[in-house]
Amino acid sequence: MRAVSALALGLLLASQAAAHDARGDRPHDHGPTPVPAGVRVPAWNELSPGQQAALARLRDDWDQLPASRRVRALEWVERKARWEAMTPEQREKLRAGARNFHDLPPELREKMRASLRALRTLPAEEQRALRKRWHDMSPEQRRAWLQTGGPAISPPPADAD
Repeated sequence: MRAVSALALGLLLASQAAAHDARGDRPHDHGPTPVPAGVRVPAWNELSPGQQAALARLRDDWDQLPASRRVRALEWVERKARWEAMTPEQREKLRAGARNFHDLPPELREKMRASLRALRTLPAEEQRALRKRWHDMSPEQRRAWLQTGGPAISPPPADAD
């Protein structure tokens, strides 16, 4: 299940990178990140020691940075921690998933993004079942499913049973 989650994360990260490429953005030029309602961005002295260590280069400026920049920095720390906690095999699966996503034609990448958005709206049990089904399919079956809409949008192709 972790491998499937890692693949989904890889696809999500790849989709964000592809979106930046499509817009011509530089990787570090993300623009303002909205701070979700009800979220209070911590001051420097409220960060955990681990967060402070990871963000040490921002120490002097942290409390003056816009909230959106601090949110992005904290998200980066979380992503870095998840990456470092992965085994080499999990990292390679994530890289392979990102390469596979990048190799899809643009229209299939967009269908994959739409499918992932729809998948996130389903109950957890249904998400797990669809991810398992996706994981058990061949690349050709996955492409065929994406052609018709993808998981959470259309039923799987008949030859996938």
